[in-house]
Amino acid sequence: VRARDFIPQMKQPVFVSGEMFGRGMFLIMAGLFKKVVISDYISLNFVDRIFDNPTLYTGFENLMGVYAYALQIYCDFSGYSDMAIGIALLLGFRFNINFDSPYKSTSITEFWRRWHISLSSWLRDYLYISMGGNRKGKVRTYINLMLTMLIGGFWHGASLLFVLWGAWHGLLLVLHKWFRSIFPASKEVRSRWHWTNVLSIILTFNLVCIGWVFFRSPSMEVAKSVFSRIFTEFHPEIVWDFISGYANVLFFICLGFLLHFLPHRYSEGVARKIEMSPVPVKAFAFALLIVLVIQIKSSELQPFIYFQF
Repeated sequence: VRARDFIPQMKQPVFVSGEMFGRGMFLIMAGLFKKVVISDYISLNFVDRIFDNPTLYTGFENLMGVYAYALQIYCDFSGYSDMAIGIALLLGFRFNINFDSPYKSTSITEFWRRWHISLSSWLRDYLYISMGGNRKGKVRTYINLMLTMLIGGFWHGASLLFVLWGAWHGLLLVLHKWFRSIFPASKEVRSRWHWTNVLSIILTFNLVCIGWVFFRSPSMEVAKSVFSRIFTEFHPEIVWDFISGYANVLFFICLGFLLHFLPHRYSEGVARKIEMSPVPVKAFAFALLIVLVIQIKSSELQPFIYFQF
């Protein structure tokens, strides 16, 4: 949270309204659900197995593992943010949203406006704009974009894989900006679910998932194996065996993506119902969630992915 947003709030008398309390409770519950019920479960029961040894699995299973990791890291990161924002509300502070349904993005540029907003806005304001942004011509703009994402990748860790992840996103941002300079976006207002937007969402999601392979893999050999299995040993005939063997994991993967792609008004509706409900109802809902967490959680505490950065 930036000083200009936070320090003025520290100077005000502490006040927690009923709306803030209800919204805080909703965000804490949403964050817990994302982190423990979805992210940790699919990580321990599927994703970790794939990335521990991708050569033991078919290309189809590797691809499903990549998609599952895309959901895992989103639920882990956004769950962490939701809980932080919710706890802040209970203490009388308002923090800005940090994730805005990023997999609904129709372009890589939009993805970075929706993904980890506190980090992406910092990279934009303190690296990209500081290096000149788009004020010094097209070539310099492309170089600034590439350098910003390379530094962003390197910031995550001194690893070639993180640098490749940053370079991949830098390349995608450059290509998108170049493409838009040749084919400007249509002024026509289209529904988010117009067929052209749906195709753009699918393409953007898969391009982001390619980057997640570098981000998640413990070594370059593992990353190469994942791509190799997907493109050379796909074996779609094992789909039904996969569905029966990983029924519980698939349920939580489908549930996670369904909740992610639901229109924003549905989550807002649930949040408002919790805000307006009496305290005993809030307590009962929270208790039910805790029972669910206890039933699903692993025996060992799974730290937030972001703690390693």
